[in-house]
Amino acid sequence: MLWLIAAGTELDLAPRQRFTNDSVIAGVVMLAAGLFISRLTFVLLHSSYYFTRPLEILTLWQGGLSGIGGFAGALIGLGIYARVTGESFTAHADALAIPGAIIASSCWLGCWMDGCAYGIPIENQFPLLTGIDMFNSETPRWPTQAAGAIFSLLSIGVLILLKDRLPQGKLGMLSLSLIATGAFVVSFYRSDPSLLIAGFRIDTLAALGFALLGIGGIFIVTLKK
Repeated sequence: MLWLIAAGTELDLAPRQRFTNDSVIAGVVMLAAGLFISRLTFVLLHSSYYFTRPLEILTLWQGGLSGIGGFAGALIGLGIYARVTGESFTAHADALAIPGAIIASSCWLGCWMDGCAYGIPIENQFPLLTGIDMFNSETPRWPTQAAGAIFSLLSIGVLILLKDRLPQGKLGMLSLSLIATGAFVVSFYRSDPSLLIAGFRIDTLAALGFALLGIGGIFIVTLKK
């Protein structure tokens, strides 16, 4: 949101007007929907626990958000906003492409600090990049959180370089593809508990699905041109 407010989508907007810019509002809706569905997905995936402790569903300060739900919720939120207002989904997706990558990087950094999404055990630690877990153990781990954050930061750089060179719709789809691809690759080195489908982590399959969705979106936009 700070990126959108600072940069603006229209150069002639006054600073106060940028707070009510359509893409800023769309971003707020997207963020709110992402957080809500992220929490809802986590609760449903752990329903056996929360259905016997319903009040703990509201204890957000104890953690418990699903990256899968966050992905889906953000897209649903943007889709609802575009539908209700009659505005362009792809135009707002482009405007929110870089903020989305910034949020992805922030999430990985948050996991690094908190010890979630921790990596598989390894024999030797990576220089300067130590993967930690939520148990404060001294087991050397593959630095999944750092790898995800670095990939997201590189994605931000790519998006900034291309933001004025791509036709409408491609930047948003490219951002989705990059963020999901990073999550997909890193998921193979994660060791935190996860539900499995056909032997694969559910976040691995979901990230692959979102990456393919973004790539498919790029092809659709290209064909429409």
